[in-house]
Parts: sequence; structure tokens; C-alpha cells
Amino acid sequence: MSPAPAPTPGARTRLGTVWLPALLVALLVLAAAVSLDAAFQAPVAGWLVPAAWPALWGLAVAAVVRSLGTRMLRPLAAGLLAAGWIWCRQWWPETMMAGLVPQPATVEAIATSSEDLRQTIWTDVIPVASTDALLAGLGAVLALTALVTDAIATGLRSPALAGLPPLVLIGGAAALTTGTTPWPALAVAAAAWLALLAADPGTSAATSPGPGLRTRIDGGPAGARGVPRRRAGWAAGWGTVAAAAVGLLTLAAAQTGLPLLTAGAAPEGQRLTLGQGTGPVNPAADLGQQLRSGSGYAGISYRTEDGQGLYLRTAVVDDVMASPWDATPPQYAGDPTTTGFNPAAAHLAENAGALAENAGALAEGLPPDGQLVSMTLDGWAGNWAPVPDQTAAVEPVVGDWGWQVDPTTSSAFRETTTPVDLTFDTLVLPLGLSFEQLAGRAGSVAPQGVYNRWGGTAELEGSAVQELAEEVTAGTDNPVERAVAIQDHLLSEDFTYSETAPAEQGYDGSGLEMTEQFLAAGAGYCIHFASAMAMMAQSVDIPARVVVGYAPVAATGGEHRVTADRAHAWPELYIDQVGWIPFEPTQTVGRTPGYAQQSPAADPTPSADPTEGEDTAPSPSAAAGEQTPGNDAGPGTTDGSGAPGAPQVPLATVLTVAGVLLLVALVAALPAWLRSRRRARRLESGSVPELWAELEDTAVDLGPGRAPHESEQVFAARLGADPAVAEAIVWIRYAPEGTGPAESAELGMSAEPALADSVRATIAELEAAAEPAVRRRARWFPRSLVPVHLRR
Repeated sequence: MSPAPAPTPGARTRLGTVWLPALLVALLVLAAAVSLDAAFQAPVAGWLVPAAWPALWGLAVAAVVRSLGTRMLRPLAAGLLAAGWIWCRQWWPETMMAGLVPQPATVEAIATSSEDLRQTIWTDVIPVASTDALLAGLGAVLALTALVTDAIATGLRSPALAGLPPLVLIGGAAALTTGTTPWPALAVAAAAWLALLAADPGTSAATSPGPGLRTRIDGGPAGARGVPRRRAGWAAGWGTVAAAAVGLLTLAAAQTGLPLLTAGAAPEGQRLTLGQGTGPVNPAADLGQQLRSGSGYAGISYRTEDGQGLYLRTAVVDDVMASPWDATPPQYAGDPTTTGFNPAAAHLAENAGALAENAGALAEGLPPDGQLVSMTLDGWAGNWAPVPDQTAAVEPVVGDWGWQVDPTTSSAFRETTTPVDLTFDTLVLPLGLSFEQLAGRAGSVAPQGVYNRWGGTAELEGSAVQELAEEVTAGTDNPVERAVAIQDHLLSEDFTYSETAPAEQGYDGSGLEMTEQFLAAGAGYCIHFASAMAMMAQSVDIPARVVVGYAPVAATGGEHRVTADRAHAWPELYIDQVGWIPFEPTQTVGRTPGYAQQSPAADPTPSADPTEGEDTAPSPSAAAGEQTPGNDAGPGTTDGSGAPGAPQVPLATVLTVAGVLLLVALVAALPAWLRSRRRARRLESGSVPELWAELEDTAVDLGPGRAPHESEQVFAARLGADPAVAEAIVWIRYAPEGTGPAESAELGMSAEPALADSVRATIAELEAAAEPAVRRRARWFPRSLVPVHLRR
């Protein structure tokens, strides 16, 4: 049997310029996708394999079309169509005609899946289950990323810039999962990227021999039989440096613990959805996200008569044991014009009867110690209206916009999420009780209906939460005493405020297990402190619930402007004969009320508004930094008692820094490596066009390069090169067709070894004659790597 024929030059060309880049792009994108592994419960193969099919098929079809001779738009369009068809066929085949042709039902199925994906993003806790909606969404992202990367690398011939879409994927994964890209996957992605940079033979000057007269590469007249095709090249040096710098910054941030990426833009843990249509301005949509998002305006401002900041409540969590939290619309809600709020302060007011009769109107003659608060909503699109805590009545205009009052939770809910610009007044009553007065009023048994909805559950029996609560409240015989004992424990030195520690250590969420981890770790933010106090209270027979809203802010020019980082959660405990009483167990945020302090002088509490009277209101993390060193770093920065400990550098940090420094060195050396590799290949090729191209690039690096009007002979003479090199390249470019083989062999494509040695000597002389600074610039930042049309 005769051996198989060797691949033809055309087949080898297609392999190197079409199929190899497609394979490298697939490898690059899939390796970048592995950075999302921490977001899924399933192993990487369980979610990546089904999600990758549209991307792989799209790349394959784009490569087939490109092999037929077109380069950019047609392969991209064909790849998108193929990926889209595979995507629909994979996830919604039942909606396609004969399983092949998408129909309107397919579009409806995609819309339904998109809504499911949105709900997953907003409400699920990372790591999430690999649902069909999630994998379909990821498949679309990977397909689009792969085809855009392929179009940039192969269609535009800019593989240096082609690394940016996968880097965006890696950076987004780092922000989403609070994790880091696995180093093996990162190494594979980096190797694929570098291989793309070096894969194209167009990096060097290549000849394109053929019959007839052809134009010179620099735009000269026709008459060339073999033409160097100077393409923009795979190794676009400055683009490489810029793209690599972006990638380095992204990866360094993800690996070294910058808050932006380690805290996460949508961090692990709590996802609290408040009914249908909850918008991003609603503080309970994702409390942890808002706390980390900065200090942007939340769309709420208010003015008070006494100038003090207030707690603003939006909704009440139905079940503090649930994960994630949820606050469903009330079973009964009345019009604000006829239904009043029912806070504990109203029970304590002397004219409670007048309040009941004037629930919907802010009439004169109501309690003299109450105050009117003017609320302003700017583009508020939430279902739940923000109202001051202990609100007894609101203006009827609130009802005109569709909000209805739930007297059992003192909250206002509406079905729609139309943005609202609204100003209204509320009547706020004080809880002017001391600890002794509140304890003296407290009954021993709460109503059964309150117990049924907000009492403890069997899940708390025997839990670590109950054991701690019983230990903390030992020796107390009054529900107020027990409540204050629990609050004081959470405000003790055993706990610190941190918005990042829960996400970094994996307990950023709700539910019993997460709360037990928080109590053991001793670091968290308002969600964790509020959950812990509510569960501990329930475990010692005190009904409790959690309110979400905003902590007090300072006034600027008499106006309190609420920012997103003041999003807050606090517990309310039901005290019989009084009602729902708010407490503040969160370290360094809000203010501990007077009735919750047994010895105020001996136990100073954090200020609700640390900058009262100043022009700005710091975030909780800022306040925490002033009172508790190392709050935001989590428990790892303190000793067992909670006091700041000696800083220690983990081994992982040392290795990470070393890895980043190594990456910096590799990126810095990349242009020099590409240039030296090109020179070595040219000088060893024995090709006259390659030798001439190296002379021209050396002149470009050392400056000045060959001028457009400069002939080959004049240019060679200026460099001091052997005239035989110029004669050889002129022969190749301008010799008439029909030149004999012997002459072509003598002065044609193949050069004598002596000619190559002469070019080496000329290059060495040029570099020796250049200034040291010029030599360094030519070595580390070679201008010849930049495409000709981008040079200045």
C-alpha cells in the first residue's frame, strides 16, 4: 500500500491560518469560563460541557466558511447563525418545527427562560444549581464571547486585542463569585493567548510568488514577480502590551484581594426579593450588594423638625429562618386614608383614640412630642414605600399612588413598580421609655397569633443559636432583660462589623446554618447581626422579626439624603402590652435606643449618625473603621477576644504576589521575545525577502526606517549593507517574467550563506553605533512590531 500523500501547501495553510486559530480561541474561551466554577454547585464538567456546545459549533462553522476564502463578516455571521440554531435545538427543541426550524413558540420559550435567569441572578445564593435557564444563558455568553474573540483574532488579525473578551469573562467571574480563577485554567488561557500571538506566519514578511507583474509592498509600481505580503500581523506589539496590562490588572485585583473584586459586585450570599417587580433602588433586593456598591444616592431624602436622622423601614421579612429572605405582599392591606399604621409608640401615646380616628390625616392636636417628617422620593421604583420607623400616619397622597398600608408590619406595599417622584408628610412618634419603664410594662405571654407567625420553630431546638441564647440570658426573668442581654452580647468585643468577611468565608446569607457560622466567626454586617438577634430571641420564647430599610443619615443644609450604603436591617421583638420594639445589635451602625441600655453611662453605644451637624454622612464601613480597628477585614485580623492582633501574611498571599510579579516580568519581556524570535527565524530562513525585511525592521527599531521614496540601493548604502543584498531583492521584485532558472537560483529566493552572514554583520554594526538608550528602546519596545498603518 502506498503511503498517504503529504498535505498540500494549501491544506497546510488552511490548518495554520484557519483551524489552528479557531482551536486556540476555543481553548482560550473555555479556560476563561472555568473561572465561573465557584458559582456552581456541580463540578466543572457538569455545567461547562452543555454550556460550551453552541460556542464550539459556532467556531467550527466560522472556520469552514473562512477556509473558503472570506475572512470577517461572513464567517462571523455564519458562526452566529450556527451557534444560535444549536442553542435553540439544545434547550427548546420541542418548540421548533420538526425539531429544526425556530418558531414564535421558540421566542416565547427564550423569553420565559430569560425571566427565570433574571430571578436566579437576583434571588439565588451562590453556589447555584445548574438549571436549564442558567446554562442556556451561560451558553449564549460563551458563544458570543468565542465568536467575537475569533473575529478579532482571525478576521481583524489582532490576536493581542482578542484576549480582551475572555479577560472580561474572567474579571466578571471574579466579581460575581468573590473567588479567583483557578491557576491551571489561567495558565491554559494565557498559553492559548500567547499561541495566538505567535501562530500566524504573517508576522514575518512572506513572499507570494506568482506569474506576471505585481506591485511592491510599499506601494511601488507594478512589476514584481514575488511580493512580500506585509500584513498587520499576529504580533501587534503595542496592542499586546496594552491588552496584557488590562489582563494583568484584572487578575492582580482578583488575586490580591482588592475590595471591588473580593467583595463582589453581586457577592455570595443574601438575595432578598420583595415581591414582584422589585427594582434595584429597593434596599431589600440585595442588601449586601447595596452595602458594597458605594455611596450613590438611593432616591430618598427627608427633613425632620429636630434635625436628627431616622430609621426608614421598607418591609418586614416573613421568615428569618428562610434562605434567601423574602417579604411577600400582605394578605390584607388598607387604603392609607382609612387605615393607620400601628407602631408601638402609638400604644404609648396618651391620645391613642385620637390617632385611631385620624389615621389618614395629620391633624393638629395629635401628640405634642410627635414630629412631622417630610419625605421625598426621586424616581422610586420599589414595591415597598420607605417610611420612618414608628410612623403613626401618612398623607393620603401615598394611597393615590397605589400604596396600601399593612398594619401588622407597619409597611406600605403596591403592586406596580412605576417610578415615582413624590413628596409627602408623615407623623412620627417617639418611643420615650427607659429600660426600667419598658421592663415594667412588659407582659409575660404574647398573643397566640403573634407566636404563630413570628415565634420560634422546631428547627431552633437544640441548635447552637439556642445554646448561646440560653447562656447569654441565664439569670433573667423578663423578656426585656433577655432582649437587652442578647443585644449587648452582639455589641460586645466578640464581634466586629465587616461587609467582606462573610462573602470571603462562605456564610454571606440567611438561614440557621449561616447564622451559626456568623456567631462562630464573629464578623458580619447588619443582615447577620439582625438574623442572630431575631433567632436568639425566638429560641428563648420572644417573638421576633427583621425589618429592612435604611439606617439614619446626617443632614446637609437641613436635608437628609439617603445613600445606598446606608441600607440596613434590624430586629424587632414583640413585647407584650407594648408591641413591636426595635433593637440595634449591629456593631458601629445606627444607635442603641435608651430603653435597650441597662447602664448607658457604662456602656457607650455607636452613634446612629456619626456626623450629626456635619456636612457628610459616612457609610457603615467608615464608621466601623473609626471605632473598631480592622472591622472590614473580618475575624482574621483579630485575636480570640476580638482585639486587633498582629498582622500575618498568609502563604497564599506570598505565592499570589510572587505570581503577579512573574506575570509582570513575562508581560514586560513579551515584545523583546517576539522580536528576537522573528529575527532568528528570518536570519535562519536563507530567504532574500526575509533578510531584506529584517534589515528594514532593524532600521525601524533603531530609527529612522526606510523612507517611502528611498530605493533599495540607496537604503542599503545608507545602512552600510552589502550591495549584493539590494541587488538580490531588486531582482526578485522587478525581474521580468521568463528569467531562467539558473539566474533565479543565483539571485532569487534562496540566498548564499555569505549573504546571510553579511546581513548579520550589518545588524550588529547598526546596533553598536546606536546610543545605549536607543538600543534599549529597540530591544524592549521594538517599533517594528506595530503594524505599518499604526506607526507615526
